[in-house]
Amino acid sequence: MDDRPAETLTGPVSPTQIRWLVLAVATLSSLLLYLDRICVSFAVESIRVEFRATQAQMGWFLGAFFWSYALGQVPAGWLSDRFGIRPMLTLYILLWSAFTALMGLSTGIVTLLAYRLGCGLAQAGAYPSCGRAVRDWMPLTTRGMASSVVAFGGRIGGAIAPLLTGAVMLWLALNGRSPQIDPEEVIDPFIVTRFLTPTESQVSPWVTLLQQKASVLPGDSASSRDQVARRLNALDPLHLLADAPSVEALELPPELRVRVTDFREQADTISAADHSLSNRQFWEAAIPGGVRKLESRGWRMTLVIYGVAGIVVAVVFWLSFRNLPSQHPWCNAAEAAVIGETPVHAGTPAVASPFPWRAILTSCSLWGNCISQLGTNIGWLFLVTWLPRYLDEVHKVPVLERGVMSSLPIFAGMIGMLAGGPWTDLLATRWGLRWSRAVPVASSRLMAMTGYGLCLLANTGVFDSFGPRAPVYVVIAGLAIVAIATDLGVAAAWAYAQDVGGRHTAAVLGWANMWGNLGAAVAPLLYNQILGEKPTLAAWSFTFAFCAGAFFLAAIAGWFMDSSRPLEDMVES
Repeated sequence: MDDRPAETLTGPVSPTQIRWLVLAVATLSSLLLYLDRICVSFAVESIRVEFRATQAQMGWFLGAFFWSYALGQVPAGWLSDRFGIRPMLTLYILLWSAFTALMGLSTGIVTLLAYRLGCGLAQAGAYPSCGRAVRDWMPLTTRGMASSVVAFGGRIGGAIAPLLTGAVMLWLALNGRSPQIDPEEVIDPFIVTRFLTPTESQVSPWVTLLQQKASVLPGDSASSRDQVARRLNALDPLHLLADAPSVEALELPPELRVRVTDFREQADTISAADHSLSNRQFWEAAIPGGVRKLESRGWRMTLVIYGVAGIVVAVVFWLSFRNLPSQHPWCNAAEAAVIGETPVHAGTPAVASPFPWRAILTSCSLWGNCISQLGTNIGWLFLVTWLPRYLDEVHKVPVLERGVMSSLPIFAGMIGMLAGGPWTDLLATRWGLRWSRAVPVASSRLMAMTGYGLCLLANTGVFDSFGPRAPVYVVIAGLAIVAIATDLGVAAAWAYAQDVGGRHTAAVLGWANMWGNLGAAVAPLLYNQILGEKPTLAAWSFTFAFCAGAFFLAAIAGWFMDSSRPLEDMVES
């Protein structure tokens, strides 16, 4: 323990404020954690097409991270308790960043899956380590707020991941290259050729108009990828359809009608490059499975860039963090006193005693926490896995707008993350530990159910009369409620682990996170069982209902959480 006096002959020494720097670097590591975790979900369709994988295989790929992440929670938390947060979390950041970069260099689905598993295993120790850091560096009365700030960093990473990944992928795709379709970007020449060839069967007027124009271009029913690419690039579908006397008479699908209407309004001012890009995106939406997404050109280098950024974060963390206040050269004794560090605590940063398995396995309270996290992650994971796919397949939202829409619920969740900590701390002063943890968790999960109820309502068509994009906006609003509600209970869940865990905080937090992430691991598989390879709107609605049910389970389990009895008391009894 630092024996520097808190007072001198000149009067009291003001506490330093290094705990806030420590909180900041823990938050930065949390931001990177979710950025690297979720960026892959936005690129998953590009990955699937390049490796010719099925949707079921991609479900396993998305879930693979959470299997290794879940199973690594307790060991990684124990290692952090045993050897200290500073060396272990630095190592974790370096490892998951390396695996993120390696995913961008994958040569096939097997190596991609292996790197994804490695990324999950390396990230397993992050939140248990951060939870222990908050306990060791923050006074008891501010742990809820501090926990919400660290988790808030994760939500920032999750929110900017789709937005940033989409923008970076598109920038890399267009960097020195034309948006026009390359031959290798034609997924299935037969699908495209069949779309462009006039048939005897009745088709929509907009398809007929495009077929008439395409019929005078070179190419036949046995067109190669090179011929198909040249035909598509030679056509100007947006100009052709926008010049029609009536867009309504063309019977365009809602998502294509929006594109044509927007082009008609800006046809005189749009640049040649943007015109070419808009035509490319029109073909991607009009011929599903025929043309690869433009942004798929950039998914590999995007992951490499994220991996390199992680190395920088690891260096910043190592330089700024110490395991205990007394070990930090910039922290004085006055601040250590504010934090509440004791000589016993300062002298024993590592845990050498056996992990209390019996107490953990027999505690109804701890099982309530675990089941609540299990249900929460099953319900929440849709936002960071299949939401981009839903927006693409159901509403044909273009890449940049899709990135924005995918980010909006996570950004909204930050409201809950920031409010959850102060709410938890306030309840602790008024209601005590028992209800200040259980009430935020249980009530917020019930609130999340209502968000999915709004999504279900949007899929019934009741909002269609408000415009072609109204249903998707309602879905995003519903998912924003889900995100806000989920994050509203995060601080209480962390504070619960800190209250109950004591010197085993990282391991206890890891135990609960393990169950939560087992839920996240099975969630993509469960979603895919409902959706299948080519989901209908009814299948998407059933998925929303399933997620609502998972939150109901989480709410019921949350009432059993009782942080008034620490783990050490359970061990002694």
